[in-house]
Amino acid sequence: MKNLLKFAFAALFAAILLAGCAQDNNPVAPSDGGNGNGNEGGGDPVIKTPIYMSIENISVKGFPKNKSNGDTWDFDLFSSTERKPDIEVILQKDGSSSPVFWSDMRRNADYKSTYVFTNAKSSSDGSLPYSVPQSQTYRVKLIDVDLLANDDMGYVKFSPSSIYKDDNATTFDYTATRNGVKIKIRGSWIY
Repeated sequence: MKNLLKFAFAALFAAILLAGCAQDNNPVAPSDGGNGNGNEGGGDPVIKTPIYMSIENISVKGFPKNKSNGDTWDFDLFSSTERKPDIEVILQKDGSSSPVFWSDMRRNADYKSTYVFTNAKSSSDGSLPYSVPQSQTYRVKLIDVDLLANDDMGYVKFSPSSIYKDDNATTFDYTATRNGVKIKIRGSWIY
């Protein structure tokens, strides 16, 4: 009789444990979208729409070795050997000439290396993180800083609405390439 009571008690305990693990109460059930707050009653998950993308850093992952005419990026009156560019990135709204962020410089940059930018050139050149509205289009421009005039090395454009994948993500890594300039932006979504 004691064994039968022990077995009944163990079966009741196991049933209670299994009931506690039902999908309806599971905060990361497959119908939930993976974040624990998208769909608690079953059915399709609730997809949030971000208000902003917060850019935390901008990376230059590559650029052309030479200018489009074959010249080296930096001119040197006394040398014809390879001269490497001194690069900076500019973040601005597409169609605007006013930067919202202008980075500090990386001297003698190699076209095969990666350079991460988080700091501004000066206190009046904006800062990262920077929040880009979901409906706007922005561009990241790469320049070679020279003594007399800066060379535009190229740019990439992006729109948060085209990057967001309707997945309730919290972060993003987006890489774009245009005419040999490869830029990566990294940050988080703000809902």
